[in-house]
Amino acid sequence: MANKSKSALLFLLGGLMSLASCGPTSGVGGGGASTSEPGPGGNKIITVWVHKNENEDEGKVYKQIQNNFNALGLKTASGATLRMSMSFYGSTLETKISGSLMTGGLPDIIAVDSSDVASKVYSEIIVPIEDALEEGVADSYVTSVTEAGTIDGHLYWLSGMEAPGGLYYNKTMLRAAGYTDADFGTLENRWTWDDVHEAQVRLKAAGQPYQIALNEGFGSDGYMYLYSSLVYNAGGDFGSDDHVEEALTSPEALAGMRDLEQFYETDGLASNETWFYNGTASNAFTAGTIPFQIHGPWDARVIEKGSSAIKGNYGIMPYPAHEGSDEFSSPCGSFGFAVTKDSSDVAAACQALAYLTGGEAGELMYNAIGTFPTNQAKLDSMADFQNGVMKDLKDYLVANDYTRPRQAKYPRLKDAYGEVLSYMRNMNIVSNYDLEAKVREEMRDVDNARA
Repeated sequence: MANKSKSALLFLLGGLMSLASCGPTSGVGGGGASTSEPGPGGNKIITVWVHKNENEDEGKVYKQIQNNFNALGLKTASGATLRMSMSFYGSTLETKISGSLMTGGLPDIIAVDSSDVASKVYSEIIVPIEDALEEGVADSYVTSVTEAGTIDGHLYWLSGMEAPGGLYYNKTMLRAAGYTDADFGTLENRWTWDDVHEAQVRLKAAGQPYQIALNEGFGSDGYMYLYSSLVYNAGGDFGSDDHVEEALTSPEALAGMRDLEQFYETDGLASNETWFYNGTASNAFTAGTIPFQIHGPWDARVIEKGSSAIKGNYGIMPYPAHEGSDEFSSPCGSFGFAVTKDSSDVAAACQALAYLTGGEAGELMYNAIGTFPTNQAKLDSMADFQNGVMKDLKDYLVANDYTRPRQAKYPRLKDAYGEVLSYMRNMNIVSNYDLEAKVREEMRDVDNARA
């Protein structure tokens, strides 16, 4: 018996050591599901897995959010003190989640990209939160967040960050081509893609730079982030799981995608010229080299906080419209958080989730990395959003009711959509260019694939 007891003790110690080494953690508690000390005055530890490393700017903010939350001393319904413990996994987060699914070792809360919510719901990794959130909390977020987090009528996800985008334009160059401030697009009177190309023609005739940086491959999700709006603004959509081919070959969807073709055509150009910027400088617009770009909020932050010569000489119009359509979709989406199936107290986890994605957290992120807060009251009160380009981006964010497609097959769909847009960019070098045929080919593969 003594030997068996000793063996059991060694096994237990080994298991504890294994758990302790399962991943990097900070704060209180470990990396698994919530734990608590029973009775009044005990602690309820809410565990969170983050998609950043502690030494990254965003990771540093999450650590500050954790510390701020722990200093609040919030109580659960049973009287326990809420404490948050974060583990920072960076690019290995998805691997960590996959490895923990079979062991019941998920934390209370995980980071989830807005475009991956449906996949996590389909895989039964995250759970609905609308009934566990305190009254009014969900209504405090901009629509794009609650829409992205809602699957089949249930809210699963919230985010304290948003990334609104639009059409950056160089006022000095356009004025030299005969434009006045009254000509520039607004939410009430948007430019279309045809207007953008017409401006390029006028700029070229005036001897001005005329290219547009489309940033099609920006990040790992750039095609969808910046260009899913092509389809929505033309009155189309991305269908649903197993039905994307039909949706994306509709006249509306195809017409929306074809808005980009004019920037890849060569009419009126010499053999070495292009309407789109094909150089390698990521700062071509901020350096004042080109008059247009489609992008998110980060370059505005760079310009406004720096001493760039373009400061005061640029603006950001709304995302270009499709001719004849009043639909307004604009780039949006960012990482947020969801409660997992392994959380032992969803209500307590939602208290932590609300703070993690709330107004104070959103303001900290804006100050550190430039993403916009998603709390309506913060957007209305913070000084940066009361005038200038930041106000314009805020207005586009609030006006936008669309999100990237919410589908379990989103990872496959985004890659297929990227293939279509890359095909368009190469329209002059591919043989027998046929956009509709390419869309059918790519989207049929998505429909036939397993989620």
